Amino acid sequence: MKREQILERLGFCVPDNRKKRVIVHADIAAEADDNFAVIHHLLSPSEDVRGIIAANFEWKFRQSTHPAMQAQRLTSMEQSYEAGRRLLERMEIDDVPILKGASDFIEDRDRPPLSEGAEFMIREAMRECEEPLYIALQAGLTDLAAAYLTEPRIAERITAAIWIGGGAYPAGGEEPNLRQDVYAAQVLFDSPVKIWQVPMNIYAGMNISLSKVISRVKPCGKVGAYIVDVMLKINEFYGQIPLRMDFPHGELWSIGDQPTVSVLLENAAGRRYHVIRAPHIRDDMTYEENPDGKEIWVFDQIDRRLTMEDFFAKLRLCYGGQSVV
Repeated sequence: MKREQILERLGFCVPDNRKKRVIVHADIAAEADDNFAVIHHLLSPSEDVRGIIAANFEWKFRQSTHPAMQAQRLTSMEQSYEAGRRLLERMEIDDVPILKGASDFIEDRDRPPLSEGAEFMIREAMRECEEPLYIALQAGLTDLAAAYLTEPRIAERITAAIWIGGGAYPAGGEEPNLRQDVYAAQVLFDSPVKIWQVPMNIYAGMNISLSKVISRVKPCGKVGAYIVDVMLKINEFYGQIPLRMDFPHGELWSIGDQPTVSVLLENAAGRRYHVIRAPHIRDDMTYEENPDGKEIWVFDQIDRRLTMEDFFAKLRLCYGGQSVV
């Protein structure tokens, strides 16, 4: 079924001059929040979702000695790709492409890993189109950095790269999405690519209880039941594996990738951010002030209630009447 047919169930449309092109880049199999964010992007009619790129999440395997993690070394992108295919199948959407991102990090600036996802970013950025282009980044920055290193002209053609990542300002520090490819982040923060950053202290506040997820999401057709089942299984799986961080939380889940939708959904007056000079990102993930850096937007607050109620409503309107086998 075409995405447009699903969106007709919402009962409203968006004027063409308010639409924007969006490429969603997500490590869909890393944990449960990506499913929620990808669905939200796809059910937002103001977004012309051009494609979904499956990202790797190799750092989790590299830092853990648990056999279940090490056995999956260099397969995390493939897991994200298959998870994305399963999600689209349950959403009954067959006209939005899912593409493979890089399987590993950037190790040589002169030979970036040019995945099909990175190539897709380049093609979409260089295509003549009046709609603004946003890259919604819910993982590491390898693929966008590789695209930029391969074709620097895309920097002037991307309206904004919205990134869920980086530590709290002003110090920075350890953060999962940054840790995936610190060098890629250094490349992009030093580049002309416009960045909207949602740091960890902001996205980590997007908490939701498992009981709320079961009551509001699970009844919404096959896709609702599917993403709740994934969340509960991951909650149990990661609870048995030492990852040296406070994850999972027990009864709560951080829907931390959802702000890539929030900042596009809110109008300009509603966005709460401050503009700073892009810092230099040190190898230890801390920030170093850079008076000559480009201007970036750093979000100070996300309207959690607006975001989640919009997600629940769209999911119910589009899938709430379907039976679950």
